[in-house]
Amino acid sequence: MSPQTTVDLIAQAGALAEKHALRGYDAVQLAAALQAKSAYSTAGLALTLISADLELNSAAIAEGLVVYDPNTR
Repeated sequence: MSPQTTVDLIAQAGALAEKHALRGYDAVQLAAALQAKSAYSTAGLALTLISADLELNSAAIAEGLVVYDPNTR
């Protein structure tokens, strides 16, 4: 990961934290998942976020991610 990518990730995480009222590490996790989704989509692959955190899952769904919550299965 390049330094610029890290700066972009943190900036995106800050915006997501504000937008969805997320805790810091949850926002970083969501930002990383969104960046990974973008890279995967370019390669024709799908990404599923696996999380049991309800607030993170709600924000991820709102941002267009597919979410698997192991507590619901």
